Amino acid sequence: MSAPERFERIEATRIVADPGALDEIEAPDGGHLLRLAPDDLLVLPPPDQVDVADRYAIIEPETGFSGAWFDSSELPRLQALSAWEFPLHRPALAQGHLAGIPVKTLFYVGGVLVLVPAVLAYRLEERLGPQDRPE
Repeated sequence: MSAPERFERIEATRIVADPGALDEIEAPDGGHLLRLAPDDLLVLPPPDQVDVADRYAIIEPETGFSGAWFDSSELPRLQALSAWEFPLHRPALAQGHLAGIPVKTLFYVGGVLVLVPAVLAYRLEERLGPQDRPE
């Protein structure tokens, strides 16, 4: 069986700005805010408009990530392929290596969104191995 094809290119907006200004941004309906650094925010999906209280803010489309959702039943297998402990409290953003590939992960009660640099998505799929899929 070939590697699973579950990672898809993610469209987002990246905002680099004063940390206080980023604190004021709200997630779009059904969306996510991923604070990558104190002054760096990834907004999924890209909002129609972003108001940032920092006149020097950099606001650009971000298409450099691919992502896949894994439900909670898959967390033990993912944890076994990780060199770091997954956070116990949800929601939580964590960054580390999964199967030797750098990832950003957004943990929820029901599962996790794994983001990987798009150029490494296929390699991560290979390393994760085949998935049991309903036919």
